[in-house]
Formats: sequence, C-alpha cells, structure tokens
Amino acid sequence: MTDTSERPDEPDARVPSGVPGLDALLRGGFLRGGTYIITGAPGTGKTILGNQFCFATVAQGGRAIYLTVLGESHARMMLHLRSMRFFHAEEVGRALNYESGSAALKAEGLAGLSKLIFRAVREHGATVLVVDGLVAMEERSEDPLSFREFLHGLCVHNALAGCTTLLLTGQSGDPSDPRYAMVDGVVALAQERVGVKSVRLAEVTKFRGGPQVPGRHGFEISDNGLSIHPRIEALHTRLPTHTPSTDARLAFGIPALDEMLSGGLVRDSSTLVVGPPGCGKTQLGLQFLAEGARRQEPGLYLGFVEPPARLVNKAERLGLGLGAHVEAGRVHLESRVAAETQPDALAEALFGWVKRHGIQRLVLDGLESFCQELTDSERTPCFLAALMHELLNLGVTPLVLQQTHALAAPEADARLDVEALVDNVLVLRMVALRSRNYRVLSVLKARESDHDTAQRLFSMTPRGIEVAADSESAEALFNGQAPSHAAPPRKPKRKTGSKPVRRGKPSRRGGRGV
Repeated sequence: MTDTSERPDEPDARVPSGVPGLDALLRGGFLRGGTYIITGAPGTGKTILGNQFCFATVAQGGRAIYLTVLGESHARMMLHLRSMRFFHAEEVGRALNYESGSAALKAEGLAGLSKLIFRAVREHGATVLVVDGLVAMEERSEDPLSFREFLHGLCVHNALAGCTTLLLTGQSGDPSDPRYAMVDGVVALAQERVGVKSVRLAEVTKFRGGPQVPGRHGFEISDNGLSIHPRIEALHTRLPTHTPSTDARLAFGIPALDEMLSGGLVRDSSTLVVGPPGCGKTQLGLQFLAEGARRQEPGLYLGFVEPPARLVNKAERLGLGLGAHVEAGRVHLESRVAAETQPDALAEALFGWVKRHGIQRLVLDGLESFCQELTDSERTPCFLAALMHELLNLGVTPLVLQQTHALAAPEADARLDVEALVDNVLVLRMVALRSRNYRVLSVLKARESDHDTAQRLFSMTPRGIEVAADSESAEALFNGQAPSHAAPPRKPKRKTGSKPVRRGKPSRRGGRGV
C-alpha cells in the first residue's frame, strides 16, 4: 500500500537554495519537504553550501537547523563562515540554530538521533534541516537495514513537517547505492585537475519530482559563498526568435562600407570580423558603437586586452568622440582578464549587462579569448552557438572580432570555425607592396542582404575610418601597382651641414685625352 501521507499538500512547491545557479539546475529549487544528499570529497564545498542554504532560508523568513555529527566544532565553523557575505551572526540562535547530535548518537544510536532531530524540528518550527555527517551515522548503525530504516523515517517525518532536508556526506554518489534510492535527489560536488588548474564541478545526478539540467557544470567558491555556473548550451537552448528585416539597418557611419552592405548591418543579425593584428578590427568595432550612440542605440564593448581608458584614447584619435558617449551612459566598456575565467560565468555576466543597460549593439573583441578557458574543447561549437542565439534573443546585434593566424595573411583563417554560426563576415587584410602595408576590406558573407563583394582599401585617419569609394585602388594593388591615392613615401631628412649626394655620372679624373 502506498503511503501518500509522506508528501506535503503542495508537492511542487519550491524552496530556493540560496546558491546562485543551483536553482537553475533544479529548474526552480528543492521541493518543499524533500530530502536530498549532497556528496563530495573534503574541500569541495558541502559545508558552505549547507550553511548558505540555511542563511538564505532565514533571510526569507524561514527557520533552519544545522546539525553536526562527529564533525568540526560549531565555534570553528563560525570562525570559517564569518568571512562569507551570507553569514549574519545575529541570526545564529534566533532563526538559525546549530545542534550537535554526537552525544545522542553515541548514547542511543540512530534511534536516539532520530528523537533529537524530530524534537528539534518541532520545537524550532524548522522549515530547513541540514545534517552534516551522514558517514558517521552509517558507521554507528547496527547493519545496513537499520541505516536505511533511519533514512526512511527521516524522509517521512520531514516530508510531513514540510521541512526540506540536506544530508551531507563525503562518500561518492554511486547511483546503485540503496541509500540514494530512498532520497528525493542527489547533488554531487567534485574538484578535479585539468593540467595545472583545479576545476570545481557540480552535477545533479538525481532529482525526483521534476526535470533538471543534466551534465556537469563549473562552480566557484568566493566571499559570496558557492556559485554554480550552468553550461550555457544546456541552459539556453532556444533558437533565435527574431526574424531579421532588411528594412532595419545598423550603419557603421562609414559611407562606403555602409554602401557595400546596402545600408549597414541588418538588425538582429550576427557579424564576424576577422583579420590579423593591427588591421583595424578594434577601431572598426569602436566606430560601430560610436555611430550607434549617435543614433541613441545603447552599445557595449567587451574585450580582454585593452582597458577602457585606452579604448577611449584610441577612439579619440579617430575623432569618434567616444568618451562623451561613455560618460552619458550610451556606451559601456568592459574589460576582463581571460585567464582563470569561467566562460559560462562570463557569458551569464554578459547577458546581465545586456538586460540591465538595454544594449542593442555589442562588440565582442576576442572570441578566442572568450573560449580559451573551456576545459573541454569539444564544447566550443555548442558554446558559441548558444552564446550567439541568446544574444540575438535578447535583441542584440553582435559584432564579433577574431584574430587570424598569420600577421599578414592573404586569406581569412579564423581559428574557431564560427563562420557558419554568423550571418555576416567582414574580412580585413594587410597586403604588402614593396616596403608598405595596405589595409584591404571585403564583405565575404551577408546572409540577409545584398552586398558588394569587391575588395576595397581603407585607412585610419583623424576623421575616422575611411573606405575607398570603389575597388580600383585595390585592383591596382593586387596588380603590383601602388594605389594612386596613397601618400608618397617620406624623404629622409638631410643632416644639418652635410653636402647633398650627387646622383649624376661619376667625374672623370685627369681631364681630356687621358
């Protein structure tokens, strides 16, 4: 006979975990009155997660109990938790009570511990219970059956009381273990070495009563506590819902380039700009943002090399007036260090900036830097697809800048093979002729629009980026002729007091008849 009294009246009522990202994996949080096992080796963050859950419950008006069994003393635990921002000492002893079950377990075994837990939950009106030391309880049990009966009794009692329970254990979460069949869910924490790095991973291996986000996800521990960063390709699975319209264009403010694109980039399309170092990718991105700001279209720059002040100076040399747009809040500049950064965390931060500032134009400077910290290189295509799709769903027109292999490559050779993921591709090249380098631009692809495929010269000037009105100068360059509009090479200055060098015929010594 099935005991339906084990469940609360609202079986789908959710309890927030207080751990950023965990509720996303659980599709809303723990089920109220459920019992869950948190597994992981020492140092993986189980104790922090348990306390974070308790303080989050208290902050929302609930009451919590944290019970330890043969673990570290409460004084030492408080000492370690004081540096965490979620810790509030005034709540300890009021809405959050710390209890020790060691004496009851030693004196009366699991039966005595059960009585202690049931009485504490009833007296304190607890809505959350965290039990730290599941291994010690199993060691003190008479046999495996009595331990399973203890777990079953705990699950039934707390379900009826509406008390959500976490059981912390250092043992691995083997799905075939009978203990894990009795609880409502299992969350496994792990810490692994990848090269010289240490990577923290979380996985919901079981969740009864609802869907969950599968697979392993990175997490970090900081002063804010434990934060999980779900893989964006597992969380953001929607294809773009906006249908690009060729009637809505985002211009660069460069007449010849906008003409090549039939008026500019189609709104709600994605664009890849590839080229070698020094060819002008970043400047083109800044021009795109400055023109958008002039049209009251909020923009965002995210890069990994140049800080905001340097970007503003670079834009001022092109006469873009970017500094005024930054001060007015029309353009936002963000720079991050790519090393030791979790790409999923950075992607979620990017989505947050877009929502907060209503961003319409985005320049992502350094796609390879964005992805280089992925611990599994096979994730790259799916990660990039999810990134592009979610940005488009948020109403952003992204311009992604990517460096090619060679310093002066005759062909585009972007390393991440993302050309198929984007709608437009602009190729910037450096072409050498004799002793000079010339910049050449072309539109390789424009999925939603007619475009000019001819290559054109462009240059950086104090008036901004200038693109040639036609392809004649580029054709001359490829035919080995210096473009007619190119400035002549500068003559070296002659040192003061030196005599000019005669370049005529050499003088004949000895006069005639020699």
